[in-house]
Amino acid sequence: MTEAERSDAGQDKVWIPDEEAKRIGADVSLQVLDALSKRDYPVYELKKCAELDVRSVAREVVREIGGMAGLEFSLKGVDTVLDKFLSKIPVVKTVVAEEELEPVAEEDHYVCFIAVDPRNYRELREKAGAIAVTAREELDLDHTPLVLVRNDLCVGPEEFGVLTLHSSEVAKERPPFKVEVLVGEDLRSTMIRLARFIASTVATRAAYLKFPYVVVKESLLVEKGDYKVRVKTPEEVE
Repeated sequence: MTEAERSDAGQDKVWIPDEEAKRIGADVSLQVLDALSKRDYPVYELKKCAELDVRSVAREVVREIGGMAGLEFSLKGVDTVLDKFLSKIPVVKTVVAEEELEPVAEEDHYVCFIAVDPRNYRELREKAGAIAVTAREELDLDHTPLVLVRNDLCVGPEEFGVLTLHSSEVAKERPPFKVEVLVGEDLRSTMIRLARFIASTVATRAAYLKFPYVVVKESLLVEKGDYKVRVKTPEEVE
């Protein structure tokens, strides 16, 4: 039984791309981002950090927001505060939900995208709320920042990427563009499975709360092992 078949055997399990599938998905994602940049859509560079663990992520979130807000801060107490909230994950109710975030002009609302390898997503996502309230407590913010953990095909398994923006810079609506990937029969199944990972990677680096549509189409004109990427802007989307 292959790894993909084992993943499909249990409904509670999620398919994780292997290295080859991840490489393909990363290439598609980068082609999409390059096309968006050429069409003047904002595309952001993530800050890459090594040593992926929840404490490193929390310290980086505090550092990024603190620097952006011009606040004085110390990272010495982050672990203690984080441990307090990690023990209360089921009852952390003060975290801003995605649908509650309204883009505002003020600069005291922050969104922190945390990009991780798909293998690390579920574990870190469960701790996002604790990271968010730790940042609020340590920096004495009026609002809890929105900390979003995202699958990212361009991030390695032992690292994480951070993108921190004011909420006014983050689009709440679904991206106006659509991504089409043309493939041969051999890559169709893999690319369909990769679609949501590609959407997550693109949404993070283009600063969208919602994911773009990624459509996979089989084409007889595409050679075996190859694929073609199209980005359709609003005027091109039917």
